Amino acid sequence: MRSFGSILLLFAVSLLAAAALAYPAWVLIGLLDDQPIHRILHRLAMLAAIVGMVWLVRRWRLTDKQSAGFGLPRRTFWKQIGTGLLLGAVIIAPLLLSLHWLDVRTADPTADVTAGRMAKVLLKGLLTGLVVSFIEELFFRGYLFTAIERESGRLLAIVLPSLLYASVHFLDGRLRVPRDEIEWDSGFTVLSRMFLAYNDPLRILDSFLALFAVGVLLAIARARSGAIALCIGMHAAWVCLLYLDETITQFNPDSNARWLVGSYDNVIGWGTVAWMGVMAGAYWLAARNAGSVAVGLRKSG
Repeated sequence: MRSFGSILLLFAVSLLAAAALAYPAWVLIGLLDDQPIHRILHRLAMLAAIVGMVWLVRRWRLTDKQSAGFGLPRRTFWKQIGTGLLLGAVIIAPLLLSLHWLDVRTADPTADVTAGRMAKVLLKGLLTGLVVSFIEELFFRGYLFTAIERESGRLLAIVLPSLLYASVHFLDGRLRVPRDEIEWDSGFTVLSRMFLAYNDPLRILDSFLALFAVGVLLAIARARSGAIALCIGMHAAWVCLLYLDETITQFNPDSNARWLVGSYDNVIGWGTVAWMGVMAGAYWLAARNAGSVAVGLRKSG
């Protein structure tokens, strides 16, 4: 648990340092460019977190490829990313189609659905998904998974990063402070705004559990495959197809099944919790059975 506690402490210190330095950094940057203070705070927090993470990785002795989740031959790694893309699409497609069938998501009459536009949307979604998934999987299912597994076992390595993964999605620091109202403590004002979603935890419970279930499924894929390549592919496929769906559909608040989705993005919710839970259980059993068959074949041989 020390490694997980270290990550939480790193997050807290990074945010507090960014809040304290946001105003002087805003003043200095303002000499060259006009940037909103919340954006400066985000960049400072990210920089502090990266520096701290590099230090922790060295301290935990996780500098090898295996610890980062890259312990596969290059060709196999890329093959698993491709498999993950296909698997991710197969997993999320029934969920999205069900929401359409239940009229929770309906066609957006203002959407441009020409072939050229859809190709651009898919390409942008795929590239965004690959970048986002690479960064998030390297951290959550790479270094953090390995550190917790070594210290506390596989179960906590699956559960704890998934809880953190779900938690950070509800941090919102987009409070725009007017330029003439910015003061020395404006960074702390923005920081306090980031946690507003947690003032009403029941309102985000469905979306939180949905993201937790997603994290668990990805962590199981990491545990069973021995690398983060499959996770990157699955994650990227979800980002891509969710982006496509949000581009061509809209939320229908009058649907009788609207309870299936949460307020986070009007897509993930109780429906996602149930579906991802089923997928996680099915994947775990399939991977375990495949491993049992492999062991049996080796013994018989």
